[in-house]
Amino acid sequence: MGQYEFLLNIDNKEILIEILNQSIDFLIGNKDENTLMRQCHKFGFHNPDDFLLASRNMAKHYRLMCCSERDIDDQSMFSPELQYIIKSVYSARKEEIIRFLIREQNSNDCPLVKSFDWDVRLVLGDSSFDRNFKILINITLSLSIDLQSKSESYIQFQVNRNQINEFIKRIELALKDM
Repeated sequence: MGQYEFLLNIDNKEILIEILNQSIDFLIGNKDENTLMRQCHKFGFHNPDDFLLASRNMAKHYRLMCCSERDIDDQSMFSPELQYIIKSVYSARKEEIIRFLIREQNSNDCPLVKSFDWDVRLVLGDSSFDRNFKILINITLSLSIDLQSKSESYIQFQVNRNQINEFIKRIELALKDM
């Protein structure tokens, strides 16, 4: 119970809901530790480390709630009113948490595409034949290797018009299957 004791001392319902939302933002990666520590005084915490610890503990609790449905009903350590607030915030943000956990699990199996960049070049000839026109597309994929450490890797490749059309079709098919 000691790790959740801070919640019992918060009288303002709106601040409590905001703290719970901050914890979810921390869990899904929208906020980092430095951002949370800077916001501690806004919520009445005098020690940034206490606020960070409180946010981490609630983030862990929400992760457990999402991974095990039985933990949603087993919250006897909280008062009934606090249980209701925790469940309400969880219900409102459940889809975001699930999406993050799926992405996190998928990133453990293989790198995820974070972003991409492309450019098109028109080659008007080369040394072997002056009328050899080609359209070349350079694509750079930024891959997220590990969501926790935020490490990245890049893949660069060059394709022609037919290959890029095939690439786009495969991506569209993959998106339809999701």
